[in-house]
Amino acid sequence: MDDYRTLGLEQGASQKEIKKAYFSLVRKYSPEESPEKFREIREAYERLKGQTEGQGPMFPRPSDPLAEKFLDLYWKYRNARDPHRARDVCEEAWKRFPEEIQFLYHLALAQRCAGNSGKSVKSCEELVKREPENKWFWRELAISYDERSYTRKAYMAYEKAYELGCRDNGFLLDFSASCDNYEQYDRGIQVLTELARKDRRWKREEIEDVLSAYCGILMMSCRKGADFSGMLPECSQFIRQYSIYIPDHLKTVLGFCTVISMNLELCGSSHELIRDFFSAVEKVCVSEKDQAMFAIAQEQYMDHRIWADERLTETVQHGMQVFFQMDDEPMDIRSYALLDLKLCMIEERQEVLPQLEILKEEYPLYYKKIREFAEQLQNGKNLGYLKSSLLKQYTRLAKYVSGGKYFEKYPDEKKKAMGTVIHQNDGEKPFVRSGKKIGRNDPCPCGSGKKYKHCCMKKERA
Repeated sequence: MDDYRTLGLEQGASQKEIKKAYFSLVRKYSPEESPEKFREIREAYERLKGQTEGQGPMFPRPSDPLAEKFLDLYWKYRNARDPHRARDVCEEAWKRFPEEIQFLYHLALAQRCAGNSGKSVKSCEELVKREPENKWFWRELAISYDERSYTRKAYMAYEKAYELGCRDNGFLLDFSASCDNYEQYDRGIQVLTELARKDRRWKREEIEDVLSAYCGILMMSCRKGADFSGMLPECSQFIRQYSIYIPDHLKTVLGFCTVISMNLELCGSSHELIRDFFSAVEKVCVSEKDQAMFAIAQEQYMDHRIWADERLTETVQHGMQVFFQMDDEPMDIRSYALLDLKLCMIEERQEVLPQLEILKEEYPLYYKKIREFAEQLQNGKNLGYLKSSLLKQYTRLAKYVSGGKYFEKYPDEKKKAMGTVIHQNDGEKPFVRSGKKIGRNDPCPCGSGKKYKHCCMKKERA
């Protein structure tokens, strides 16, 4: 059944006209007196109300009764999602009624849906030849060119449709994708910015379009090496304003976070804006699963930013690996890496102290991991005793674990502690066992005095 005809409307009627016709009909056909008719009207309205206003040309009903039957049959097959029969009906109708251009239009769409994109191109080219100022015909030609991978032709057809007035969300997203394919990044960013900045209250079903627009702007900015920080406040505000709907699209938003993390050089000095964006995202992560996904994205950002932060020394940067990238390593290797970091920080205390303030202010996740030790460094009391205690454990582990920086950077300390040089860095994996694996009944290398099986081995397996 033709949904438009059920509501007494012409094809392509506006959302306002659809709503007006629906309420008029349900007053006439109540569910109590005419349940079947009411159900038919309701279903037609539900299918049509979600369509974007003005998403197709408006054609008058054919004057010829036979042409009208062909049109009804076409809509029957189209609504039943049978593109092959819809195509065949339109093909026959177009042969019989060449003056009815709507059959050629519907034929082009049905051909594309049926997988005949080459024939659809020919039909669309005939459409724009007959009506060169019809924006809908140019739009369908652009889409058909896209499906045939005619990149330049598709871009030019989209430009023409845009010039003639196509502005709905779906068109702008398709046009931007064509700009991306044709490497017209400035034009693509301009088109998506127009979508994102529409002065309107967005509906739930449109949220994905806006998020896709922001992501497209970000990706094309990255491809052309342009600063994209100007869009971050707008995107943050959008996420806050429509926070109730964002969890449905969290993967898209977290993908946005990942791209930002990997392209920090394009953020300029906008780290405050990035933190504000991450803060907006964090507030919409309600479930444990969402929070876990966000934590990964946040760690990616922190990792990339710390390694790019010229205010931090290599020792402090190295803490990212120790605290966030060694969860799968055995307990002894993790212990050795942490001891290595702490000893280096003690030796470099004067350099490290101001960096601890940077960590506390700008990298709270990192600072939380090292807060207790940081307070000991800042206090400065009993550092000699602390260093001696750490060095004792470190020396034991260094006999069979390699990859640390402390003995490499401070060879005099190594000679005092070990006497001879037996520790080597293999240059490939940061921390690995370089000697025999410790046995179950051997003394635990942590210095507890217990057997390994009763000490660190139990912790490792826990």
